[in-house]
Amino acid sequence: MSKWRIYLQAVAAMLFWALTFVWIKDALVAYRPYEIVFLRLLLASALLFGVIFIGRKGEKVARRDMLQLMLVAFFEPFLYFLGEANGMQYVSSTLGSLIISTIPIVTALGAWLILKEKVSPLLWIGLVVSFSGVALLSLVEPDISGTLKGILLLLVAVFAGMFYAITVRTITRRYRSLTIVAWQSLWGLLYLLPLFLYYDWGHFSAMRHSGKGLLTIAAMSLFASVGAFMLYTGVIRELGVIRSNVFTNLIPVFTIFLAFLMLGDALTLYALGGVALTVLGLLISQYPDLRKLRRRVASQNQAGNGM
Repeated sequence: MSKWRIYLQAVAAMLFWALTFVWIKDALVAYRPYEIVFLRLLLASALLFGVIFIGRKGEKVARRDMLQLMLVAFFEPFLYFLGEANGMQYVSSTLGSLIISTIPIVTALGAWLILKEKVSPLLWIGLVVSFSGVALLSLVEPDISGTLKGILLLLVAVFAGMFYAITVRTITRRYRSLTIVAWQSLWGLLYLLPLFLYYDWGHFSAMRHSGKGLLTIAAMSLFASVGAFMLYTGVIRELGVIRSNVFTNLIPVFTIFLAFLMLGDALTLYALGGVALTVLGLLISQYPDLRKLRRRVASQNQAGNGM
């Protein structure tokens, strides 16, 4: 697969995930967090398995691989969501963003130790520079406060994100993204079901439902729960865990520009500086492949001119 196509997949996945941070405000007007995630996973499961059955794209999943898919879904979306959604209630948005933005660095360490993925000096530099950019973006609202409980819950989300990337890596080599994301959505739905029934079923069954809220949740499901994960599993397959995770730092970059375009939020110098550092770090982390692509394009142009 072309490296340019992989990079476009990665950027598109981050854009789709960034959209959820803008849409979530509309969804939360009427629905609670567990309700939103449950409906997203329900719709995603129905859609993906519908495509599998109607399009006859089913793959037989070995028992040991199904256990691994259960583990993948346990880490994300289930455990990651529990850690992030609950942790953000006890810390400021700035501190929460800083903690969550450590996922690429923590994942790099995990993949290096567990999967023995190589981490070049340029990749480490790119990770640090990109993290610095996200940190600067977080300082747009410099309220760094929170409780120990909130910090620990967010660290659960950080390590869930790390173990998701590590556990899904090997299985991407054996199955299509459609199969992986379908089972990931279904198992995530089943994990979340008891919490949804216990905490939110009473509210959900008695409330007056919002057409706008449901439409927003459907869009989040289609773009984030289906589209982004389908694209991202392919990126992990091609680039590996560490280099794929650097792209997640684009999520706050896209979120800032989407909030500017869709919600009228201001763009500050802090924000623009953070965007520049984040993108620079990403380019540094991918520099060896970008250099090869540039040489390949140059040689193709020379060959074309010589004809």
